[in-house]
Amino acid sequence: MAEALFDPVARFYDYEQQHFAEDIPFFVDYAEKCRGEVLEGACGTGRILIPMAKAGVNVTGFDISKGMLDVVQKKIEQLDQKTRARISLVHGDLTNFETGKTFALIIIAYRSFQCLVTKKEQGACLERVHKHLSRDGLFILDLFAPRHDFLAEKKRRLELSSFSDDTLGVEVTRRAEVEYNLAKQTLKEDRFYKWIDKRGKPQCYKWSFELGYLFRYEAQLLLEKYGFTVIDVFGNFKKAPYDYYSGEQIFVARKQ
Repeated sequence: MAEALFDPVARFYDYEQQHFAEDIPFFVDYAEKCRGEVLEGACGTGRILIPMAKAGVNVTGFDISKGMLDVVQKKIEQLDQKTRARISLVHGDLTNFETGKTFALIIIAYRSFQCLVTKKEQGACLERVHKHLSRDGLFILDLFAPRHDFLAEKKRRLELSSFSDDTLGVEVTRRAEVEYNLAKQTLKEDRFYKWIDKRGKPQCYKWSFELGYLFRYEAQLLLEKYGFTVIDVFGNFKKAPYDYYSGEQIFVARKQ
């Protein structure tokens, strides 16, 4: 495979997400209750996968980014033997993954599904999810909730939090420039990482990516088209009902 979207920033990922953990108890709770094996698509650096394994769940994770899988593999090597034995990793793409077995629960967390920007890609992913779910299995899909006031701006500039990069031994500042394509229902984000290296020289790295966005009923109809019955739509990870300003669209769907 060619370089994956997150390969260039895999080593930054855990620093960027170190303060976001509110979704972990939500997914661990569903994993513990599913009474079977769990599959996490686009598992990244194991932010959710490892807590599920620590809770006693057998979990398989796959990601297209070898850089992200390298990070999670190093974490797994630091775990106790019983926890390590519960984890399997696969190098795979959301649109064509194959594990050879079915699962009681499949999750695609933290908006990773939105890296699929066309309906063809989204449909291919949902077909694979449906195939890999056991009878009456659950699928949980987390998307951000698009807001028309943001979309109307067309372009937004965001100052993001900084973080300390222990590898480089420097403080990294971040900002993002977001541009919405209303016709395609996509956004393009340019993210800039800046730091002063140990020689006192300014450094800047630019990372660009594109995401698709889906509105609440559009997403539900897409899930229904590919053989799922939506049983809950939450607006946050405390299971509050979805509303327009909730920020999240968390779909819990059952295989038909």
